[in-house]
Amino acid sequence: MQLRLALVVALFAIVGIARAQDAKPAPANSMQVDANLVIVPVAVRDKKGDLIKGLTKDNFSLQVGGKEQTIRYFDTDANQPITVGLLVDVSRNMQGALDEEKKASQEFLDAILTQKDDKALVMHFAHDIELLQDVTDDKARLNKAVRELGTESPNFKTTSDEGTRDSEQRQVHGHGTSLYDAVFLAGDELLQTQKGRKALVLITDGIDSGSKEGLADAIEAAQRANIALYAIYVKGSQPQQHQQNGPSHRSSYPGSSPGGYPGGYPGGYPGGYPGGSRQPGNNPNDPNSQTCQNNPNDPSCRNNPTSGQPRKSNVDGKQLLERMCGETGGHVFEVSKKLSVEQIYAQIGEELRTQYLLGFTPDAAATKSGYHQLDLRMTGEYKDEQREHKIDVQARDGYYMTL
Repeated sequence: MQLRLALVVALFAIVGIARAQDAKPAPANSMQVDANLVIVPVAVRDKKGDLIKGLTKDNFSLQVGGKEQTIRYFDTDANQPITVGLLVDVSRNMQGALDEEKKASQEFLDAILTQKDDKALVMHFAHDIELLQDVTDDKARLNKAVRELGTESPNFKTTSDEGTRDSEQRQVHGHGTSLYDAVFLAGDELLQTQKGRKALVLITDGIDSGSKEGLADAIEAAQRANIALYAIYVKGSQPQQHQQNGPSHRSSYPGSSPGGYPGGYPGGYPGGYPGGSRQPGNNPNDPNSQTCQNNPNDPSCRNNPTSGQPRKSNVDGKQLLERMCGETGGHVFEVSKKLSVEQIYAQIGEELRTQYLLGFTPDAAATKSGYHQLDLRMTGEYKDEQREHKIDVQARDGYYMTL
């Protein structure tokens, strides 16, 4: 009897091991178990811009530093929780489309937040940045925040020569647009610790004329937080040409002192900028900086929003957005007579729910602290189509390792 019982127990143990080996690990669990597992969301589009579905792991080849990496995880249903941030440009030259954007944004959030642990946040920005709703799964609170786009919360304060006062007209004040600062804040503070897939949807004309952070800083913050940037490009009216005089009035970020991020900004986050105070000569917004001297063609250097000079009218906002989205694995959509904000939101939602998720564990060389470039290529028949630009493989350019 004891022998039979021992055999039964051994049989169940063998079956359990076999099932565990056959089971497909979920990305979230894998990332918790293996801290070095890198998950890369991927979308593949044909020359018409339509998503290509039905691909397998064998259709992809992934390299880091020229060395092939083994794709350990592959999934197509993308049931991993998602956190989405809406960042809406409400500067003066973007006011005309605000009503349409509000309606479409509410419908998008209702459609995308369908699974347990799906969350979102809502922020608007002009010269100032205001977080209307922090990360939550409460759709009622998110919809309320969307309705407040373009206005200031009742406790919003602005600074003037007469001191600090409550805003009366609930309008976003000030000239300029702090696009880069908004993206940086979302990546560096608001979404950094969120689990699962993360995306920021920017509704903007792509023109930044007031940020303290540079274009490269905004991209890096998104990359470090594993956030894909999606842009709904709205060609606004001609930007105002102006000089930036007087003090900078920053946002009423929750917990901040009037006119600043937590700890006061300008002045930085608590303890200054992440990683210490910004060193002179490295700010891409400074045309005399080392970064800009080495990269004179960088769009973020050609028109410096903090130099006291007016933003030049030849800035290509769409080009800047394409760089931001391309380097983080997102996509730029342009509003037109044939493509509305609502239709674009539907396309973004479809992509976020049908992405391929590729997971790999980098080898020793690819786990060193710092940024590592990814090279994702197609194989077989798709290899030739990629080479001939008949398809577009959409994935982030690289990843950061922090030891």
